[in-house]
Amino acid sequence: MRDRGGPGSILLAGTPRCGSTWLANVLGRASGTRTVYEPDGPISDVLGAMVATRLGPFPVLRPGEANGWYRLVWDLAFSGGWPWDRLEGARAAGRRLVEVPPFVRDSVIATLAVGTSRLRRRPEHVIVKSVNSAFSLEWIAARYTPRVVVLHRDPLNVVSSWLVLDMANIWPVGEDPMVRRTYLEPLGLFPPVAGSSPVAVVAWKVGLLTLALKRTAERNPHWVSVSFDELSADPVLGCKSLFAQLDLGWTDGAADFLEQADDPNFVVHGGNPRAHPNAVTGTDGTSRRSQQASQFRRRLSDDEIVEAHGILARFELGEWGPQPL
Repeated sequence: MRDRGGPGSILLAGTPRCGSTWLANVLGRASGTRTVYEPDGPISDVLGAMVATRLGPFPVLRPGEANGWYRLVWDLAFSGGWPWDRLEGARAAGRRLVEVPPFVRDSVIATLAVGTSRLRRRPEHVIVKSVNSAFSLEWIAARYTPRVVVLHRDPLNVVSSWLVLDMANIWPVGEDPMVRRTYLEPLGLFPPVAGSSPVAVVAWKVGLLTLALKRTAERNPHWVSVSFDELSADPVLGCKSLFAQLDLGWTDGAADFLEQADDPNFVVHGGNPRAHPNAVTGTDGTSRRSQQASQFRRRLSDDEIVEAHGILARFELGEWGPQPL
């Protein structure tokens, strides 16, 4: 069954910290476009938090499987999301709702979400960005038929970003029985034992999420797979090509954003570009994009790089894996 979505809908999926916010900001500057950020995020959206309490932070669903709560998230997302999600005060109020007792919160939010998704006027293009859908992409694609873009990045850079942000234990990954049967047992992969280093824990989680995205993309060759590292090498050329693949018109706004994003102190934040005084930058003053491919070398020690590389190599990621040391 196909629900909301269809023509004009684009789903941008990746792992946390793969560069998807940057790319969503570029795509969101096409004309007639609205970008919905992380509707399934356990931290970023109250609906995402409600789903996470029932399905975990990385839901595992197969095409056709019924789940009313997950459907609620994506019905709203592909309708254009919450109409007030650009207002910081409203976003802050939504985050506080996560702490409200579920028996009070859930029915109110569910009713509001249903009404919003049915009544709001849908933009010409809706781009939905998600980093929590690695194990449910085909469920979403089957129901809403969006154009799917899967973004991947050298996982060593993803690992280094998780570690900088202290994300080692933020979410459990790989505990679902179907994930174990599908990905872990065939490859003989087991989670790091208790007491393992943060590098080992993060590398294992990033490796599993990347593997899930890679295999799902390979089963769906009509999807668009994009390398963040290749985009960073020539953002304007790469993004113009992606716009054409997605039938989006290139705009001055997209070009201006890419120019701003080349500042080494640039930080993408909720759709609003800004410079950040604590941004991690190169010591040579080079542009931000030229720093991306080697970011992990500035953030990790040599021993940490070797440890992370060894764990990631077990996932057999091929061209999606880490660059040779």
